[in-house]
Amino acid sequence: MADVGESRWWPVAYGVLAVIAGILAVAWPGVTALVLAAIFGIQLLILGLFRTVWVLAVPDTSTATKVIGVLVGILAIIAGVMCLRSPVATAVFLAIVVGLFWLVNGVMELAAGVAGRSQRGRGWAILGGVVGLIAGVVVLSMPVISAVTLAWVLGIVMIVHGAVTAIGAFGRPATTPAS
Repeated sequence: MADVGESRWWPVAYGVLAVIAGILAVAWPGVTALVLAAIFGIQLLILGLFRTVWVLAVPDTSTATKVIGVLVGILAIIAGVMCLRSPVATAVFLAIVVGLFWLVNGVMELAAGVAGRSQRGRGWAILGGVVGLIAGVVVLSMPVISAVTLAWVLGIVMIVHGAVTAIGAFGRPATTPAS
């Protein structure tokens, strides 16, 4: 299992898929923003329903846990409905979340690249970290950007980050499957 997890083909596959998704987001930014908002809203609805049914169906659950679980389920359902009713507000919220993720992930990649002095491909990790930092700062500095612009920026970042990840994977040593 360790050999599978250390394989360079995981980051290559991720990188290729990220580039493809990025190209689609750049080609259809308006549709991408609406789809992301809808998927997020639907996911929250499903989570809310699942959480509520699950917590009520488990026989050994305490009353306090059931009450908290039902409240969390109801909140998720309400949030899901709100996302579906206001996709633009959802896109702004998602912009903030994505911006924070890119910022934090960029710091982590940059730190890993700087700290890994003896690792091959560390320059790619540093570049990926810088790209993430820049993307995070740009998105967080303009949280009310249009959903179309967010999808376009997301697409470009996905293309660049996917390419950097896939190319950087070839700096990793190849693993051979266990016999």
